[in-house]
Amino acid sequence: MSQKQHFLFDEQHLLHELKHYLPTQGPLKDFVHHNTLHAFQDKKFYDAIFKASAIFGYQTTFSLAEYRDLYAIKRITPGILKRAIKAKKGKDFEAWHSKALYQDYGSSSEQRVGKLRGEWKRLHPIDMDNAVQPLLFRVVCSYLDQGIAISPFPFEDKGLLKALRALENHSLVSFFKTQKARNLLHDTSCTIERLLRIVVGHEAYFEQYVYDQQFAHRGWSGIVSTLEDKPESL
Repeated sequence: MSQKQHFLFDEQHLLHELKHYLPTQGPLKDFVHHNTLHAFQDKKFYDAIFKASAIFGYQTTFSLAEYRDLYAIKRITPGILKRAIKAKKGKDFEAWHSKALYQDYGSSSEQRVGKLRGEWKRLHPIDMDNAVQPLLFRVVCSYLDQGIAISPFPFEDKGLLKALRALENHSLVSFFKTQKARNLLHDTSCTIERLLRIVVGHEAYFEQYVYDQQFAHRGWSGIVSTLEDKPESL
């Protein structure tokens, strides 16, 4: 008998986990190198790189085919391989030696982040990034200005969301193409969960969608996340 699976969306838990993986990117005047694996530094080395590979699709080691190519040209010698197999597996050397060199495992590295929005683009096609990012980045960049702009962002002392609402009320043109979007902006009871139900639909995909969305522009997401915790850094 099949049972309907129930998904419980926890907005605060999702945001907490998301902040852990975003780069800690503060306002910078000069280039600073950032370790893209900083979120995994509390783990053991191989646990960290394999988890990063599963989430982001990073190739953190050679593939099995690449290792076999290195063996074929003697960069990995038969003696080294034999010693490694015996150290890790002990008995059944011949079986594991054959698996290492010849068995097909069908291994592939496919990133989880970006997969949902990638399917939208492939099937419909809908490119959410091109539809949103150009305007979004101009607005966020103007709002986070550090004194470079000739004029300050209007109503900036109100906070970004309230400033956008004030701009909508006082402007002849709108940021949005539809009245529905404008109504949602002015609805002070609107939550992330409600917006996800409109855009995504099924609760099972909420978390995946938010990760896809935020890591499509991880630099911007990282700086906003950092400023939320340390607004005095502006």
